[in-house]
Amino acid sequence: MTVNANQIQSIQRTWRQVCKDRGWQPNDRAFRLTTFSELLGRPLDSLTHVERIAECTRLMNGLKAMLGVSVRAGIEAGDTTINDARVLRYHIATEIIPCLELYLADAAAYVTEIMADKNRWWKIDRPVRDITLDDLDAKPTWRNGRPGPSQLQQLQWTLSARLNELRKSARHTIHDMRIAAKLSCTCSRCNRASLPGIAANGNTPCPGVAIPDFRPETVKEPECPF
Repeated sequence: MTVNANQIQSIQRTWRQVCKDRGWQPNDRAFRLTTFSELLGRPLDSLTHVERIAECTRLMNGLKAMLGVSVRAGIEAGDTTINDARVLRYHIATEIIPCLELYLADAAAYVTEIMADKNRWWKIDRPVRDITLDDLDAKPTWRNGRPGPSQLQQLQWTLSARLNELRKSARHTIHDMRIAAKLSCTCSRCNRASLPGIAANGNTPCPGVAIPDFRPETVKEPECPF
């Protein structure tokens, strides 16, 4: 998904502030897109083509760092894995764990056990508490001099594979699972049912709830925060 109208307004407003601070022309479209392309690390031919979560956050962090008004923005502009971690934590907590709760008596404890085992939690610095999603990051892991998936990516893949096994054992479709977990469903059946005047096999459209009850305080919305 790309940026919405409110995000575009925030980007444009911050860009005008940067231009005023640096003596640039805010209406120079070619220069603006060149600057945005440099901040995103890819060619950009229109502001409306900026991706809604990671790229919006990266762009706003870059602009705020240019203004020098946000220490956090400056840090995140130099380390994009911070926002990547925010997105992954949110997905695990609001998409995967609610579905695991359908099949496991204590899904949170199960996830904690996997995190501790995969990251050797009890073998480092004698921790006095259980590991949490906030203790994992999205920085690449290195093995034999080669970059590999981050801690959070590994956890996401492991949990997704386990969830798929449990779902198949219960003979549930992805649609069945997501509806039972009170999540929104984007399967072809629900997409057809959501169109005006169209019903899928007489069934009502998927009413899913976008954000379930399980939401640890350490997990933040992956939406661009600006």
